[in-house]
Amino acid sequence: MPLNITTNLQLSSGAISANEILADIQRIKGAFKVYNSSDLNSTSVNYFTNGQIVYVQDSGSLYKANVTLADYVNTFEDTVAFSQFSFDSGSFVSASFDSSTSTLTLFGQDIAGSTRVSSSIDLSSLEGGGGGGSGDITAVFTSDEGIKGGASSGNVVLELDPGNGIFLNSDGINLDTGSAHFTGGVQKTTIDGGSI
Repeated sequence: MPLNITTNLQLSSGAISANEILADIQRIKGAFKVYNSSDLNSTSVNYFTNGQIVYVQDSGSLYKANVTLADYVNTFEDTVAFSQFSFDSGSFVSASFDSSTSTLTLFGQDIAGSTRVSSSIDLSSLEGGGGGGSGDITAVFTSDEGIKGGASSGNVVLELDPGNGIFLNSDGINLDTGSAHFTGGVQKTTIDGGSI
């Protein structure tokens, strides 16, 4: 038999001042409740509100109630299905860098009604002098065996010194097999009565 309550169910002022609470109320629609999976699946849809979050103890997970009301065309009964739920993880979605303080700030999702999560990282210890760099090489010299250039400071350029049938152009390093160097190096030889 349904209860007929014409006003809100409230604690008396004496109960409030004594910190009394309403306890062990099992059937309040929309209330947060702890279930076992078997109880959750056997509980009437009437006790859930669409979007309600429940904790399923034997799986250790939160679930969201997805209530579908009967439309009396395709379905004649209200139904409820549950999908696993988790709060926003607070993953960072954007960042900004302040070059004057060398600080990188990461920002979480901006959710209405919540304080936006952020984290700042001081990167000043990573600063260093750019440009010149440093190393062990103090000079580059050539051995005068077809390479020219070299220097002991500044930009160093090494170039191939062409000669003896070698030439350079925009295609790279090339051999000139028709040059005197190559043709003079070939001797006429007779083998088995023929000439090569």
